[in-house]
Amino acid sequence: MDPLALGARFAVLVASGLALVLVHRLRGSQTVRWRQVRTRLLFGLPLGTVLTAGLLAVIYLFVQGGYGHDHLLTLPFVSWSLRYPLGMVAAPLAHQSLGHLVGNLAGFLVFGTLAEFAIGHYPQTRGQAAFSSLRTNPYARVLGFPAGVVLVALLTSLFAWGPIIGFSGVVFAAVGFALVHYPLVTVAGLIGQEFLTTTFWTLRNPIQTASAGTSYGAPWWANVAVQTHLLGLLLGVGLGVAWKRFRTDTVRTDPWRLFVASVLVGSSLTLWALWWYSGVERYQLFRAPGFVLLLGVAVLITVAASLRRSPIADLSARQVAVGLLVVPVLVMGAVALPVNLTATGAISAPGNAVTVADYEVGYAEAATDPRYEPLNVSFVESPSPPTVSGVIVASEQRHLWTRAVSAGRLANADRATVTLGGLGWRESVEIRRTGWEAVGGDAAFLVRAAPGAEPPTAIHASDSATADAVVAGRAITVAPRNGRFEVTVESKAESTQSATQERRPVPEPGENVTVGGLRIEHDDSSLIAGHEDTRVVVFRAAGA
Repeated sequence: MDPLALGARFAVLVASGLALVLVHRLRGSQTVRWRQVRTRLLFGLPLGTVLTAGLLAVIYLFVQGGYGHDHLLTLPFVSWSLRYPLGMVAAPLAHQSLGHLVGNLAGFLVFGTLAEFAIGHYPQTRGQAAFSSLRTNPYARVLGFPAGVVLVALLTSLFAWGPIIGFSGVVFAAVGFALVHYPLVTVAGLIGQEFLTTTFWTLRNPIQTASAGTSYGAPWWANVAVQTHLLGLLLGVGLGVAWKRFRTDTVRTDPWRLFVASVLVGSSLTLWALWWYSGVERYQLFRAPGFVLLLGVAVLITVAASLRRSPIADLSARQVAVGLLVVPVLVMGAVALPVNLTATGAISAPGNAVTVADYEVGYAEAATDPRYEPLNVSFVESPSPPTVSGVIVASEQRHLWTRAVSAGRLANADRATVTLGGLGWRESVEIRRTGWEAVGGDAAFLVRAAPGAEPPTAIHASDSATADAVVAGRAITVAPRNGRFEVTVESKAESTQSATQERRPVPEPGENVTVGGLRIEHDDSSLIAGHEDTRVVVFRAAGA
């Protein structure tokens, strides 16, 4: 362990402790607030929230392999289909990366605590004793809170449109529940969430060194699962409104305060980020419609939580309020169920795929995603269904078909690792992209996959690439053939306009070969074409 990093962590902890002690002494003894907390929470602690956070950490570390492995196992824990029960159950409790987990844990520790405080471990109604029944038993309530959280998590998985992974739907449910009871405190909780995230990364990487470099990825908003977030928020608000109306002694929330808080929270949590595909690795962000959606959701929350007189004669205000939130959730569920049950026929990876247990790993350019074949979204500027390019993983047993690595990311990094597995097993597949980029033209490349200790297998060969430069009237082309690269020189006879071609394997580094009257040299990761006194770089190596 780096002594400098260890010392920096120690300094952070000492400084934090000294700051807390100093502020506590300046304020003096304050026991009223602590008593208030202890009247609602067992030992004054949000034990249900802590237990839930512990469950998420255990799943990440030991089920997904976050502890002791370089690459996290995610594919078997995605809600690919209602026909895949493991994914439906595990998806809302698993995570895509450490950053994904930390962000959700920080949010849940803040907003889950507010929700648990609003519910309380002790009965708040006069005349009820704490241990008079199972419903009023504080220990039962502590255990009941994470049980309810898991139930909400399963609902977010069931009603989500398409595959999901992550706890964010439950985090939004906790936000919605807290928002109904403590609007302004919930807004302040956003700052608390950011502080917890900063604290974690400060302790994990107290001193960080970085350098400039290239990276590849989709825009951040294309990774936002807005529908799942909205579903979780409405579930949380609905439960919060039902609980608040069940507790008839609670104070009425000011509508303006709740509306402003809802807008601020929704804006901060990017509830406005509506997007869709716009081609291969292209996306459209509908910011203005998303903002209108944000305002509509804020109005819906405000009306549902503040309604005191029913506009419908046969229904009470409580029934109308809950109905305003239940109906959108049921509509989303009605859409989600057929989408998640959609059959995609025989599921297989394209190309010369390699097989690992029930998985297939292949590569494709502009392949149609079978998950979206039944959909027709013609009002946006995109091919419908959307197409994807890159490393494809498929499993008919798991109803899985997904792009594990995009073509652009693989071209940028030249290599990637795809981790496959299930409960109790895992295996990594190393992906390598090698090839030649024509100067002023396209690239010719091979994609190879090596499962475990097996030798690499070529799973994709691209089309040929021709250099823009013409040397001594000859065109130069490189193409992948039979797992290797060949260079072709084509010349045309001026008298007959007939073309002649000669083909040879690309020479090894430091060597050269004569092809079609040109000398082709492999020098310093470049192919140089020479004729008499002319030497021109026509291709550059790409990939490991």
